[in-house]
Amino acid sequence: MKAPWLLILGGLAALALGVGVSITLTYGLVFVGLLGGLAYALGVSGLSQRKWVALPAFALGLLAPFVLIFGLHSVLLQRGGQVEHCTVTSKEEHPFTKYPGVDYVLACPSGEVELDRDWNDRLKTGQADVLTGPPLLPDWADSTRWNLLLVTSVPGAMTLLVPVAWLLRKQP
Repeated sequence: MKAPWLLILGGLAALALGVGVSITLTYGLVFVGLLGGLAYALGVSGLSQRKWVALPAFALGLLAPFVLIFGLHSVLLQRGGQVEHCTVTSKEEHPFTKYPGVDYVLACPSGEVELDRDWNDRLKTGQADVLTGPPLLPDWADSTRWNLLLVTSVPGAMTLLVPVAWLLRKQP
């Protein structure tokens, strides 16, 4: 009975680490959050010992890292970030790659920012608005905004699933 609790707590800790590092340093650590979500799902499934709990546990475990990393980043920038008017200093176009895009280097009042865009959404002018809010990674001011309710409902559902799984465990 100890292993499921260790998986749940370790998974939540890895998820928190992956989310925290990914919204401040690099999106490359989404993998750490994904491993944490899967460990959480294995722990909840093991705690319950019922097969039907595995589906919502794994759905939340796989969904949580992406919603929390990209959604929490967007919500935090939306609530606490500042819009800066920046000038494009250089761009590197990649029109013939598998995923065409453009890498931009922008000069902003707070410093130099590197961002990328899809080829179809590339900038038409040499100016752009960027949301900044250290220590968060900057983002385009016109990008899609996430809803705070969606972002907070995922950890809420994860938290509520643990006592449900514990109450539904098989009794010897």
